Amino acid sequence: MIITVRKENDVAILDLSGNLVLGDPVSAFREKIGEVLEAGTKAVAINLASVSFVDSSGIGAMLGARTSVEAAGGQCRYFAALPRVIHTLETTRMHEVLNLHPSEASALASFDATS
Repeated sequence: MIITVRKENDVAILDLSGNLVLGDPVSAFREKIGEVLEAGTKAVAINLASVSFVDSSGIGAMLGARTSVEAAGGQCRYFAALPRVIHTLETTRMHEVLNLHPSEASALASFDATS
């Protein structure tokens, strides 16, 4: 799992690449979320465009990231998931819990709408 962080105004955007699965990928994701929160970021958008597979541990990490960001007084969005990942999230009904958006623009606009 490769994770890069970039900023767009006050939003930290995490670009994920690889499979979000049990082991190092999930650990790296959790660690990066912690770093972003420690830096004081309150708005986090997570780009899933290059994530081709998510297992149950990955889904747990996604939910945990949302919970951690919200517990810190922030907001978390996910965007640009591939059809296979969307199917997995729909099968587990996590699409109802995670704040999924079709595009980066949509995710970023949603922060302005709820701020």
